Amino acid sequence: MRATILLFVVGAFASCDKDPDHTNEALFYQSCKAGEAFVINEIQVNNDDGTTNYPVNVDASLNIVVNFTNTASHSWDNVVAKADISRYTDIFGHCSWIGIPTFGLTDHLDGCNFLSQPLCPIPPGVSLIKDKVDLQRFQAILNILNVDEPYRVTLSFKSGDTELACAIIETKIRKGGSG
Repeated sequence: MRATILLFVVGAFASCDKDPDHTNEALFYQSCKAGEAFVINEIQVNNDDGTTNYPVNVDASLNIVVNFTNTASHSWDNVVAKADISRYTDIFGHCSWIGIPTFGLTDHLDGCNFLSQPLCPIPPGVSLIKDKVDLQRFQAILNILNVDEPYRVTLSFKSGDTELACAIIETKIRKGGSG
């Protein structure tokens, strides 16, 4: 009986054999759905020192490059962002994304002034953002994340009641010199 219970508990929290979307090799991104006002063309994330070493080091700032297209015929102001974080894990023999509580730290982010340079108004057409993201404001969340595990960040952007974009970014992380 004890052996059965032990196997059940170990099986409940075993890790998945295969990482989703090749996150064992590189960062993965995609739009959540087609037809949104902002179309994500490309996302690059580099470490603070400019290297592209993978997994991504979350103990330092990250350099990002985002190429996207505003398909609307007008500019957007007052953009609000939200980030949901999930971990890819095995629960009772089934690998899936499990949400990680962020306790509001990643809700209602000012999408216009989140980075070091103001983004709004966002004009129609192609935009290229090159900036540095300081992750220190999310340290409480980063502290509970394990290295070498696949994580998914689902970013959603709105202006008022209009959903502008949703992007999924999947990556493994490292901290400091680990990984």
